[in-house]
Amino acid sequence: PAALCGITGLKPSYGRVSRYGMIAFASSMDQAGPMARTAEDCALVLSAMAGSDALDSTCSDQPVPNYADTLEQSISGLRIGVPKEFFSHTLDAAVADAIDRAIKELEQAGATIVDVSLPSTDLGVSTYYVIAPAEASANLSRYDGVRYGYRCENPADLEDLYTRSRSEGFGPEVKRRILVGTFTLSAASYDQYFMKAQQVRRVIANEYDTVLDNVDVIAGPSAPNTAFVLNDQSKSITDMYMEDVFTIGANLAGLPAISVPAGLVNGLPVGMQLIGRRFDEARLLNIAHQYQKRTDWHTLSPDLGGLV
Repeated sequence: PAALCGITGLKPSYGRVSRYGMIAFASSMDQAGPMARTAEDCALVLSAMAGSDALDSTCSDQPVPNYADTLEQSISGLRIGVPKEFFSHTLDAAVADAIDRAIKELEQAGATIVDVSLPSTDLGVSTYYVIAPAEASANLSRYDGVRYGYRCENPADLEDLYTRSRSEGFGPEVKRRILVGTFTLSAASYDQYFMKAQQVRRVIANEYDTVLDNVDVIAGPSAPNTAFVLNDQSKSITDMYMEDVFTIGANLAGLPAISVPAGLVNGLPVGMQLIGRRFDEARLLNIAHQYQKRTDWHTLSPDLGGLV
């Protein structure tokens, strides 16, 4: 969402921020993070959000730095890996040009650009859309309209209460994911889909860890295209899911990632993504801040005159 809206958005490492009080979606991936105009704003908000929480068993007790303290550090000498798979045929040519220019800006700031490879990038979307709906199916089963969640009006009986509360309270995409998740968790499909997806997830996470052993961060596009028209009937569900192809890897691997505005294509924002090592949000924010000091894409605002 940050990339499509032309703002800065940070997804922290899994366990960096407490999820207590959030509606659970995919428990092995859910993570809250700030979205703001600048990396500096994100650093200030993350410093307040991050830290251990006894009410969230997945929350890490790793010490939280003051993320604003390292924003002004030079990025000279940092190694930035650029995966060739992020510049595949699925990436819009104009978006690719914008990301190329953004990466060159980092190089001019003193960073060293390194070509790297994440061979399983294309498997990320299908892996995610097996695991996440399966976890969502289990998590959202608690919303029956009895103790909490949406409750339909004037149910005829208990079965009607359950059926209508879930039918009326969930939108089409949520229902789709619940149905897919329930199918993949069924006895007939569990080994064939869910367990296989978990194995591929481990492969993807290992690839990211291997690359990040040799570079400081990974850079590339946040999305293959700019924002699409609301309710665009020309796009299939698969097309919509593929918009996540470059960001899903960080979710599957539990790594921190940040998206920063990096240009416009036909008047619509383009986002550059930076992915870091686990719990290295400070480095991501530092690089993003230094990039934003050299560019003004994050200062642009849309003209909403015709919509007001």
